[in-house]
Amino acid sequence: MDKKGYISRIREDLRNARKHSKTTIESIAKSFGITNKNLVKEFTELAIILNAREVAHDSSLSTYEKYLDIVALYQSQVNLSMRTSMSVLMQQYSTPAPISFLASSYILKSESLTGYKAFKNIVKGSTKGKVVGNAHLTNEKDDFPKYLEPSAGNGLLTIALPYHFTHVNELDDVRLANLKQQPFAKVSSWDALNPPMAYDRKFDGVITNPPFGSLSEPILFGKFKIKRLEHAMALNALRCMKDNGKAAIIIGGHTTWDEQGRVTAGNNRIFLNYLYHFYNVEDIILINGKKLYSRQGTSINTRLILIDGAKETPSGAAPLKNKLHSTVVNNHEELWERVSLKSYKNPVPIGRLFVYYGFRKLTRKAVKKPQLVVFFENANNNPTKSEEWVNRRIEIIHKREQSEEEKKDSFNNNRMFTEYGYFIEDKPYYGDIEKVLNQNYEADKHHVTKTERDAIRAKLRNAFKSYYRSHYEITEPYKSNVVPINIRAKAILIKQKQEKPFRKK
Repeated sequence: MDKKGYISRIREDLRNARKHSKTTIESIAKSFGITNKNLVKEFTELAIILNAREVAHDSSLSTYEKYLDIVALYQSQVNLSMRTSMSVLMQQYSTPAPISFLASSYILKSESLTGYKAFKNIVKGSTKGKVVGNAHLTNEKDDFPKYLEPSAGNGLLTIALPYHFTHVNELDDVRLANLKQQPFAKVSSWDALNPPMAYDRKFDGVITNPPFGSLSEPILFGKFKIKRLEHAMALNALRCMKDNGKAAIIIGGHTTWDEQGRVTAGNNRIFLNYLYHFYNVEDIILINGKKLYSRQGTSINTRLILIDGAKETPSGAAPLKNKLHSTVVNNHEELWERVSLKSYKNPVPIGRLFVYYGFRKLTRKAVKKPQLVVFFENANNNPTKSEEWVNRRIEIIHKREQSEEEKKDSFNNNRMFTEYGYFIEDKPYYGDIEKVLNQNYEADKHHVTKTERDAIRAKLRNAFKSYYRSHYEITEPYKSNVVPINIRAKAILIKQKQEKPFRKK
């Protein structure tokens, strides 16, 4: 049996997008001396994993580009429908590569950033969320994050995680052997219902897709009686997560609700009540099994649960039915939108980002108030189109490049632009453009040189004189204390209050 040769052949076919049926894949396997259908399935899956991991760690690609390549890989793979009686009984279906990639990216830790924040860094092209150079060879491994997959199968759920910081566990002999051929930090074989005590609250990220099934006897988790195997394995995995860690869990079925909007009574309600009581559940995503899971050999509906650490004080229960949690994800684009960043659909590594200063373009119906607006760019996908977008909204008076410190705010933003505005006629300015300009001047103090700030203020002052001239109906040379007639009386009667700047200094 030439396992290595078979895996190399399938990897090459996947790279070249050569599609296979169950019959052709078994024929190829036979030519390498592999006739056991379960081995054909497991070795084929390992080839898929190795190719998906290769894409996931390609530093030349943005996260969205990686995701698209992994979706293409999934769509070209053979339907892994070869099953054994035990795998059918235990419902051992590996997670499809696109779901695995997003789930494992979610739990990545980057210095003090975790979860969505770290994911944003990676999307934007930062190196903080991945191993760089020979960093994995350092002896100070306690300084690096640790990840755990307690029911790892062949390792598919870990494709976005660094090998050298990831601990995997598996009972199946074939899958265990496949894990040992990969350079994980540790490969073990313990009962996932009883993790080692040394693993208690040890890991920065936990990810798992436990086999589905019923327990022979219920297991008590505090006062919660758990009867499902996948629920018990998931809760034991969470015990291995640090209180400030992240977790991504795949479980079968979709959540249902009763007439009062509560989770339907039974095992599912007990499990979800436990999760919401002890952990910060960020999202539970209902996944259409026929559309997004079928190439793994099953069309069962599943849920992806995203958890952002443990609650400091346990409280609460599963929320009532809402639109978000009852929406089923039916395609890969919807899954990307739901798990990751909604505005960065085609991001590129962060480079030059700009700030645009200008005055709001007035309209007869929607925009009637003069306003100084400052747009901060959060992604530089297409500089020409970005500026066109801004120019449709404001008359651009000045454009400058962001400082490195200002760029950091883009990591934590899920919009293409961040907008700051000063309504010139409203309090605390009451039509005094100098107050507006001075406040903007101060807001730029820590990021822009005095020379450029002086220039920005002068350009805005001069532009204001002409741009809003018709609005103010000024018939004499501009004076900074000219107040529109419609608010002059209000300005006299109301005591001006010094308020905090809209923009951070």
